[in-house]
Amino acid sequence: MADPLNLTRELQRKSIHILISVIPLAYYFGGSKQFILGFSFTLTIGFLIAEILRMNFFLAEKYFTIIFHKLLRFDEQKKQLTGASYLFLGMTLTFFLFPKEEAIPAVLFLTVADSAAAIIGKWCGGKIILEKTLQGSLAFFLTAVFIIWALTDFGCPGIGIAFMVTLIEFLPIGVNDNLSIPLAGGAFLYYLA
Repeated sequence: MADPLNLTRELQRKSIHILISVIPLAYYFGGSKQFILGFSFTLTIGFLIAEILRMNFFLAEKYFTIIFHKLLRFDEQKKQLTGASYLFLGMTLTFFLFPKEEAIPAVLFLTVADSAAAIIGKWCGGKIILEKTLQGSLAFFLTAVFIIWALTDFGCPGIGIAFMVTLIEFLPIGVNDNLSIPLAGGAFLYYLA
């Protein structure tokens, strides 16, 4: 059984990821690329400014920590960017680089499939391999398959895309997965298209 404190913190963190799914879904349901890109770019710049202030000014760090301390992982409390900044940067770059048909599922891999992986991984526990659980990776894969089948016409070849993005999430490639998941997902979908 997973540590309830860890599961609770992960639920809090991933609820924000899932909430951010509103942005790609707004794009899917008719939002223009210019509006969605502008909105995500504004969020990215806002978070990056807050991070720079936090890392360089004690008062900014104090208030940032007061507001977000329950959501920060230990390594994010040091002088480095948090997952939120990477999430917004990954989302913005994906919207910028890829057509709508590939960008939307790619961002949902990050906001929904990655959240499913973290929550199921913490909830089920299990053997940890490369800092991940097999249960979490299976949750990511199945959620990615669902996203592809619900939002694209790729059908069975989409299973290969889901598998490749699951590998990107699973393997320690040295890039924050909030950046690597949507960009790799967008690239794989674009190549398949």
